[in-house]
Formats: sequence, C-alpha cells, structure tokens
Amino acid sequence: MDELQAWLDKMENYRLPRFEDLPELDLYRDQLLTLVDKYIGPIWLEDGPVVTTSMVNNYVKNGLLPHPEKKRYTREHLAYLIAITFLKQVVSISDIQEGLEIQTNLNGGIAKAFDFFCEKQELALRMLNHREEGQILSEKNQSSAYLMVEMVTMAFATKLITKKILMLETNNLDEKS
Repeated sequence: MDELQAWLDKMENYRLPRFEDLPELDLYRDQLLTLVDKYIGPIWLEDGPVVTTSMVNNYVKNGLLPHPEKKRYTREHLAYLIAITFLKQVVSISDIQEGLEIQTNLNGGIAKAFDFFCEKQELALRMLNHREEGQILSEKNQSSAYLMVEMVTMAFATKLITKKILMLETNNLDEKS
C-alpha cells in the first residue's frame, strides 16, 4: 500500500496547463501529440502513447475536434484534445461531444471551459487522496481490495450522474430551440 499512497501523494501536485499556458503558435500534428503526452503522460497508466495520429483523425472526422487549418493545430485544438483524452476514459464519444458543446457555451468559450475543466480534474485527482474525515487509506480500511470496490462503485455513480446531467441539459437545449 506504500506504493499506492506514494502515487496518491503525487496526484496532490499534478497540474494541467491553463489555456493561456498553451502555445500560441500553430502546431503540426506530431507537436500536438508530443504536448498532449507531456501534459497527461505523468499520470497516464496505459501502455503506449496517450494519443495517436489515428485518434486525432477520428476526432476531427467525428466533429469532436475542429479541422486543422493547413495541417496546423491551434491551442484550441490542444485544449479540446486534452479534455477529450480524459473524458473518453469515462464517457462515450457522443456524450463527450454534447458535453463539450454545453460546457463551451456555458463558460463563454473554449478558454474558460478548458480552465474550468482543468481545475475540476485537478481537484478530483487530489480528492483521491482525501475523503470525508481523513485519508482515503484510513486505518480501518487499508485493504487494497476494499479500496478497489470503493473506487469502482464511485466511478459508476459519477458516470451515472454525468449521463443524467447530459440528458437533462440536452432536453433543456431542445426545449429552448
């Protein structure tokens, strides 16, 4: 459990860049992929790259990412790609598309929506290490099996409420149009 606690402690200090910290210069796809790996790589647990060329192509094709201009990507593309990379671990691509649209509109654009997302993601990662009255690895429940059940049930619950919120927001948008 010491290794898990060390990893949780590392999550306390993880920070994503804010929109203003993203490069203003247009990027080629390989530069885009390198930056996503730089920003997300420190907490990525999967083998292989964080994002691939085919993923980017599919996101553009499916409308999650805007088309690049003259094979160049902007910081808006980078912000969307970072958010999509996190979100696809939890929700479907169609839910991501709806959620990105809702959040971008609610926050008045991609810059504010991205910064809001980053703040909330960092908070969620810090919360892994803290819960209710104390540490997630409390004296009473130091079993990794117990913790695994606790985390998977929380993941399901948060995924469920996310889906319900998206359904409600989509219905609200439909009623307004």
